[in-house]
Amino acid sequence: MSSTADPTGAAPAPRPDPRRVAAAWAAELDGLDVSPFLIGSAVRRLAQHFERAFTTLTRTYGLGPGEMRILLVLGRSAPRYAASPTELFRQLLITSGAVSKQIDRLVEIGLVTRVADPDVLRGLLVRLEPAGKEIADAAMREICSSRYSGLDQLGEEQIHICLDLLTRLQELVEESTAGGS
Repeated sequence: MSSTADPTGAAPAPRPDPRRVAAAWAAELDGLDVSPFLIGSAVRRLAQHFERAFTTLTRTYGLGPGEMRILLVLGRSAPRYAASPTELFRQLLITSGAVSKQIDRLVEIGLVTRVADPDVLRGLLVRLEPAGKEIADAAMREICSSRYSGLDQLGEEQIHICLDLLTRLQELVEESTAGGS
């Protein structure tokens, strides 16, 4: 069994072995297929690792994760580098209030501005300023570097397999929850 490092310097805690977890639950619940639970648990654990790394990265720029996500959305929105607040909260899957608060902070520190939308009467766009673009570009380079997550150790074929499986998993989860949201 492998272990993970503890940031406090304590002895590393053992990682749960998914097969042992599955066997324990299957024994407890008379052979129940716990594969969905195991997949969800693995995705959650990975998400926690990625979120910690992302939060650490965003703090190096004096930003919160939500603020950085806005910069990253705008940074890929060429050629205008702008989006409406509605586009932002839909892409980021957060509330309009959360987006508004994050935009306010980014405006305050000069990384984005609010501008009139030339295509929508009384519409508003959030436009990325040059300083915000520099941060978005640098952060994206860091996210894609080997220092960020270790995913650079995957080969091209493994990357495609992972992306295909994760895309399918996302589709299944979104389809199954579409009626309830």
